[in-house]
Amino acid sequence: MNITITEEGKQFIATFDGRLDTVAAQQIEETITPLLEHADKTIILDCGKMPFISSSGLRIFLKIRKEVAAKGGQMFLRNINPDVMQVFKMTKLDGVFEIQ
Repeated sequence: MNITITEEGKQFIATFDGRLDTVAAQQIEETITPLLEHADKTIILDCGKMPFISSSGLRIFLKIRKEVAAKGGQMFLRNINPDVMQVFKMTKLDGVFEIQ
């Protein structure tokens, strides 16, 4: 799993590339720090290259969302493939996140 974080104006875009499974979730814990630090801005999680997400991966997304809500920012998920979207639907998280 690789994450690339870019800043475009007042937006921070995190592009997830690879499987966000339990091992990857543990490894990227520090990588998401810039997103947490700038949670008062708009955070976009681009999932176009992420074929799988585990419950640990969902926990990472929820952690970012919690910080964004606390700091008054906005968060969007985009480019979610059908398999990953199914996980969001099964866990009812499709109603928690704003998905573009």
